[in-house]
Formats: sequence, C-alpha cells, structure tokens
Amino acid sequence: MEIKTSMVTCPSCGHPYDSAKNARCPHCGGGFAPTEAPGGAGAGGFTPTEPLSGGFAPTEAPMGGAGGNYNANFGATIPPDGGQASGGGSNPFDVPTVIGGGKADGDLSEPVVGWLVCIEGPARGADYRLHAGYNYIGRESGDVRIRGDQQISRQNHAMVAYDSGEHLYFVGPSAGRNLIKVNGHAVLQAVEIKNYDIISIGTTKLIFVGLCGQQFSWEKREPGNG
Repeated sequence: MEIKTSMVTCPSCGHPYDSAKNARCPHCGGGFAPTEAPGGAGAGGFTPTEPLSGGFAPTEAPMGGAGGNYNANFGATIPPDGGQASGGGSNPFDVPTVIGGGKADGDLSEPVVGWLVCIEGPARGADYRLHAGYNYIGRESGDVRIRGDQQISRQNHAMVAYDSGEHLYFVGPSAGRNLIKVNGHAVLQAVEIKNYDIISIGTTKLIFVGLCGQQFSWEKREPGNG
C-alpha cells in the first residue's frame, strides 16, 4: 500500500509537517490547509493583516506615546480644542473664572468697602464688590456688571458711592434711561443708603451691605495707625 505524504514547512515556526495528515502545523497551529498551495505568503494563504493608514498592528503598539496616552491604531489622543494630549500636565480649559460682577483679572488693589448682592433678577445670587469713590453700574461694563438684565443700560446706568471721609454711602442715577428705586421709592438724585436697603434697577433687586463706618475703616487700619 502506498503511503502518500505531502511535507510542507510551516511558514510560522519553520517546522516541517505532513499536510496530508494535519490541516495545520502541529507545533504552532499555523501553516497550510491540505488544499492550499505551500507557496502562500502566510497561514491559510493570506498575507498578514495590516492596519489601515500605516498604523501599528494591535500587537505592535509602542509603549508611551505623546502625552503617555497612545492609541495603537490612531496615535496620540488630542483634545478637540487643539490643546495638549491628556497626561501632558496642562489644562487646556484653564480660563479665568468671574464670580458675580468681579473682574476677570482678579484686581483687588482697591480695598473693599461694601457689597451689593443680587436677590432678584437674572443675576440672582451674584455679589459685587464696592470700593471707595464712585462705583458705576452697567450691564456690560463698569465697576458693577449685572449680566442678563436688558432693562439695565450697557454702562453708567446708576452709581453707588462711598465717602471715606464721612463714612457715608450714596446711590443715584447716572446715564440710564430707566428709573432706579431705593426701598420701593424712585430716586431722581443721589440719596444716602444704609445696610440692607434694597436698590431696584430694571428687573434686578440688590441688597446693600456696607463694611466701613464707625466700627471699621481702612484709614484706621493704615500702617502706623494701629
């Protein structure tokens, strides 16, 4: 009886085996099926799988990569705004935060003498620092910027002033077209205000809280004055 053999060399591990008896290499599981020509480029007659766009195959992914966050097939992960890849030590969303009507640059060079706190209106809950002298109120610019109230002029709608010599606070209209009120009464010229008076501008209501007075003033706290 004639014994038929068909010896081939496994392209994966290099071991010879009888393809008439084994569909695949018994050493590594690769090789050719009996009906496949041994001249093929790889196991099963198919060329090795290559990733699209020249990327790394899943088993060839390099360690690390840009920012330490590397996808084997697509490269470094980049934030949508073009910032650094995660792990690069930089926060691409690190922007100044504005609380209330404060300035984005955080300028605190002038000592605070009091506050306005919005208790009603689009900016409800916001607080606004006051300094000595004039504090102009507007929707988009000024010392006190009340966002979102379209009945407040963009700038110079009204003003709040602090007289550091007399330790007195005043509020009055400026260039705004709509009236302002203090405790429900219209104000046509500057009037004195006290703690917890309510100032109405547009659809916004502000409660006033003063810091300086007989109990405390920055002038008394100057170096050498105790």
